[in-house]
Amino acid sequence: MHKILAILLVTLQSIQNLYAFADISFVVIDLKYSKEQGVKICEMQPGSFSRFSGIDAGTVSNLYSDLLAEYGVPVYFTHPIYKNMKQAFVTHGWKAVHSIESLATKLKKAPPKDPNNLFDYECFLFSLKIPPILQGQPDLFAQILFLDRAILPYCQSKLHMNALFDTVNEAKKLRPKWNIYRKGTSEKLIRDIMNDIPGDRIVIKPLESTMGRGVIILDKKDLLSTLTYIFTAGKEVLLADLERSYSQYAIDPSEYFLVEEFAGSDPILLGEDLLPYDCTMRVMAVLSHHQHATKITFLGQYWYSPKYPLDEAYTLIQSHKAKGTYFSEVDPEVMRDVKSQLSLALLAIYEKMLISTGQF
Repeated sequence: MHKILAILLVTLQSIQNLYAFADISFVVIDLKYSKEQGVKICEMQPGSFSRFSGIDAGTVSNLYSDLLAEYGVPVYFTHPIYKNMKQAFVTHGWKAVHSIESLATKLKKAPPKDPNNLFDYECFLFSLKIPPILQGQPDLFAQILFLDRAILPYCQSKLHMNALFDTVNEAKKLRPKWNIYRKGTSEKLIRDIMNDIPGDRIVIKPLESTMGRGVIILDKKDLLSTLTYIFTAGKEVLLADLERSYSQYAIDPSEYFLVEEFAGSDPILLGEDLLPYDCTMRVMAVLSHHQHATKITFLGQYWYSPKYPLDEAYTLIQSHKAKGTYFSEVDPEVMRDVKSQLSLALLAIYEKMLISTGQF
């Protein structure tokens, strides 16, 4: 475990050395919140990965586009792109391009006079085609500012993101306790998880998935039976399981999996019968790096619920894993507290992403 993290931190440092440039990274943070525990961050992903189909449908995409438009720099995008984001871009008069390479042929070859100045770039590019970014190839397209360039290298693996959070004290305290383990069902593995992760309930996650795929919430007493099922049942059995949280392990390629401490939110009464739900808060924000200064701009937030309310008639996955059955606005006082806790941590994380020798 320690060797893996040591190698990973070296990899993260090599990634960070790429970012001696201006940047705009659109992030979505899913979190739990209660007055007792405060903020507990479940996930952080690029906003470009989100459909924005909740109560924010269209609104957040427009706010993000308005923010980009303030720089007076043309914006291009490649497919695939989700509907709401595409509609917002088209409304602003921005156009699609076939590829990064085809865009580059239309641009001047000269790099920006000041790569730390957002206004000096010839254009911004919104693209989910991230290999050029991961491979350091943005240097071949220096006149293009790749949107989300700072965060994209970290979104491919929960291990990368978690390891990054652990290097920043302000952020680490907002994450549930976690660890990674090699897949198996041995007595030692069960004992290690029981000792490492506090609480009576835990959360199991695959390392290489997004959008909640493979997230399993369970009581510790069910740990052995759960691991036995997801790691030893046949692929056909798992794929046929109606609970998609289990099905993900039929195709999960990693030798390892992640286990973290369970965190819940203060219940919110929703639906016609005003039943209590353990909701997840989604926060959308833009992190920007301009002339060696970082900034955070919050675009919106909302609660979204699991499929079912808190009731013993339902499984822990059904009553705690967010599905978006109901959506609800966040109380302004709660949001002030959330922003207060998030701001310092997110800026510290962002600066860690942007570190490069002598240029930050």
